[in-house]
Amino acid sequence: KGCQRACLLKVMLNDPLPGQKASPEYLRVKYLREYSRYLHAHLDTPLTEYNIDTDLPGSFKDHWAKNLPFLIDGYEEQPGLQPHIRDVLHQNFEGYKPEVQELICVADRLGSLMQYETPGFLPNKRIHRAMGLAALEVMQAVQRTWTNSKVRMNGKTRLMQWRDMFDIAVKWRRIADPDQPVLWLDQMPAPSLSRGFNNHINLIRGQVINMRYLEYFEKILHFIKDRILVYHGANNPKGLLEVREALEKVHKVEDLLPIMKQFNTKTKDGFTVNTKVPSLKDQGKEYDGFTITITGDKVGNILFSVETQTTEERTQLYHAEIDALYKDLTAKGKVLTLSAEFGEADAVCNLILSLVYYFYNLMPLSRGSSVIAYSVIVGALMASGKEVAGKIPKGKLVDFEAMTAPGSEAFSKIAKSWMNLKSISPSYKTLPSVSETFPTLRSMIEVLNTDSTPRCLKKL
Repeated sequence: KGCQRACLLKVMLNDPLPGQKASPEYLRVKYLREYSRYLHAHLDTPLTEYNIDTDLPGSFKDHWAKNLPFLIDGYEEQPGLQPHIRDVLHQNFEGYKPEVQELICVADRLGSLMQYETPGFLPNKRIHRAMGLAALEVMQAVQRTWTNSKVRMNGKTRLMQWRDMFDIAVKWRRIADPDQPVLWLDQMPAPSLSRGFNNHINLIRGQVINMRYLEYFEKILHFIKDRILVYHGANNPKGLLEVREALEKVHKVEDLLPIMKQFNTKTKDGFTVNTKVPSLKDQGKEYDGFTITITGDKVGNILFSVETQTTEERTQLYHAEIDALYKDLTAKGKVLTLSAEFGEADAVCNLILSLVYYFYNLMPLSRGSSVIAYSVIVGALMASGKEVAGKIPKGKLVDFEAMTAPGSEAFSKIAKSWMNLKSISPSYKTLPSVSETFPTLRSMIEVLNTDSTPRCLKKL
């Protein structure tokens, strides 16, 4: 820990020279210092008694999420590390009770099912364990909710809402990698939220191709072609056949730009296409999905990107959809606890996947939305008596599956095709409570740091 502090100090003191661009490490280091101080002060405070999203200053969160220089007017530093709060010590796996060891091993296995088999996503056992524990805690919390029990969140005891369910996964994702700001965007300062937060991904930039999303290039290309035909069908019906013939010869996204320039003088150096997300709550209504942008002056010098803009108005529309689905899920979940009929379980499964479909398309967090949402899927399905046994197929990304699906039903069908759902093992009922076993930040860090390799391998 002393080495880590020294490294932070070294980066902090290494101010960029006039005209020199600040390094990514320099931009982050002061946020990490303040966040570390906050976490250290709360090491032994019960996790149910405080809330990072409301405790940290709005301007601090806004600047951190946007990776802006640490220039915050009127900011008061967090208190320094207090000597009476001891550091987190190494916890031997053998020091845990046998039932807790079993809990950790199950979490490791569940978390590994969330690994993407795609270039650019390396296995991270710390993340696996964190999100496996998140899934188990979600399972236990949802089961309690369906039997009319209340949860304690942020110092209050009340019925669990959908955000509480996701907050369980958020807290584990945050502590698994404190370097990244995992923050709810709707908890940002009002002026910042009114302008909107952009989740921007470059798919092609000049000669650089983002290999993570390569599997989705063809799917997005077909979508763009369809939107172009719809546009010309409405605005240039006489030239529709010519446009259709030209598009049939396009097999790469890069080749779209000259075609668009040929048939639309407004295109100039680029164009955008917007996706729509159909509502389940209000049939016929659609919400804004993400924006596809292609710009550039020639092939080999283009920018092909996708962007989700999270504004206050858009967030409220999605929240209303998720609220309605969660209300229905809770009602059907309570019925399911009294009846094990297949139809009830299937309806609950579809509601879980539909709810998370809208979460993926909303992208309500500054980072980590994808694995957080998938751990909620795994946990909520276990609460319904179904266990995910299948891995995410090679090349597939769950968030992009949701974002490029034509609707929630299509996403549910795709997800169920690989999840290989089976009846949950009775042994899950005997696992100790995750929230009671790891009630503080210190206990969470300890369990994520412990090495379970030899013991858990024997159990597999």
